[in-house]
Amino acid sequence: MRLFNVLGKGVVVVPNTTRWTGPWLSATRAASLQRVANRPIVCHVLDALLDMGVVEAAVVAPSDVAEEIAACIGGEGPAGVEILQLAHEPGESGDTLLAAAEFVGDAACILHRADGLLGQPLPQFAELLREQPTDALLLIQGVDGEAKRLRLVPQRLLRAAEDGSVAKPAGVAGVCLLGPGALRRLANLGRSEQVLDFAVMAQQLAGDGGRVQMRFVHRWRHFAGDAHDLLDMNRTVLDALDFETTPRATDGNRFEGAIAIHPTARVSSSVIIGPVIIGADALVADSYIGPHTSIAERVRIEGAELERSIVLADASVLHVGGRLVASIVGRQARIFRDFSMPRALRLQVGDGDEVALC
Repeated sequence: MRLFNVLGKGVVVVPNTTRWTGPWLSATRAASLQRVANRPIVCHVLDALLDMGVVEAAVVAPSDVAEEIAACIGGEGPAGVEILQLAHEPGESGDTLLAAAEFVGDAACILHRADGLLGQPLPQFAELLREQPTDALLLIQGVDGEAKRLRLVPQRLLRAAEDGSVAKPAGVAGVCLLGPGALRRLANLGRSEQVLDFAVMAQQLAGDGGRVQMRFVHRWRHFAGDAHDLLDMNRTVLDALDFETTPRATDGNRFEGAIAIHPTARVSSSVIIGPVIIGADALVADSYIGPHTSIAERVRIEGAELERSIVLADASVLHVGGRLVASIVGRQARIFRDFSMPRALRLQVGDGDEVALC
């Protein structure tokens, strides 16, 4: 159910370009454009907002990646969301906050970082905003046991101390819901130096006498250079995808579970256990593809076994002689088994790369 009467607008915050120096897994240094389930993270964020009934969203991005973000959303973003692009110079956020507040006006809105996803549906939090009107609903990632134990208890309130300060909560997730007029109120306070820092915003609203609630969430994952975060988001998205039908097994294939195969992809003599997505013009032959695997466009996989992995565009995995698990294969990469003599391991490993020989 889309909650048009609760939230009609969203603000997607693109973080500054990370300074991490390790290997990148796509053709961009923008964390928000790293790909899971064959699409950039920011496009999955917009999908989640659309599911909440958000039909207008402002995308707030640093100027050095704003054009790249806009082009990506124009090509792969959902058709049902009208996008306003707002660019700012890194470290200069005041005017951007004012512009976002003008866009939202007196409406309630959702703020969402562009480089991460929650591990649970968003609409339940919009229902909380409707049931218990508040200025801000801040989502906190608890530790494994704590999140399960506390997620259903009554909300905790941020309260200002006598000197007007408010303790900044730890583990803030990259999603925050604001009540009607709250973003404009923040802009008028004129004290936010970090554009749309959700914890700072909650502090400012509470310090100004506003009502701020906190709720625990199961998990928040965002990409800051750790490949395991991409794999976790890939799993989350694949589990939530609405696969219309699993393709009928032909050409000696066996299919189980939710599987999406692009009409131009070719699959033969293979076992595929979903959820799995296979992109355009990909080739899979004589292979096993296990759950939570994304295979991008023009990938070639022959005589191989993969599961819980991401294979990016134009890569190939050929007769490797073992199963690849929890792996990411970059664009145009080649993994193959060389049968020539003398037998030896021959590797090309870049700075910061990780290779596990099992």
